[in-house]
Amino acid sequence: MDAQALTLELSNVMALPEPELISKALHALIQKEIRMAEVGIAEIRERYDMFSKEALLQAIQDGKVAGHPAWEDYIVWKNKEAFITHLPGLVESG
Repeated sequence: MDAQALTLELSNVMALPEPELISKALHALIQKEIRMAEVGIAEIRERYDMFSKEALLQAIQDGKVAGHPAWEDYIVWKNKEAFITHLPGLVESG
């Protein structure tokens, strides 16, 4: 079933207008993605016992943690924070 047919079917089953169904589904998806990104950040925090990505970067620069894979984890952390910041804006602007 293609997305349009599925949307129509769900709209009928759930007794919601299609635009409202799509909006609710997208909001739920965004919230799930934010939670998953937060879990990813928490895993990195625990791995290095660091409260912030800046502290991790400083520890890398000071040689307190090995640059690899810490440097990649720092980049992932930074990107996940940007992702978390960006997503709610999409909901508000849409």
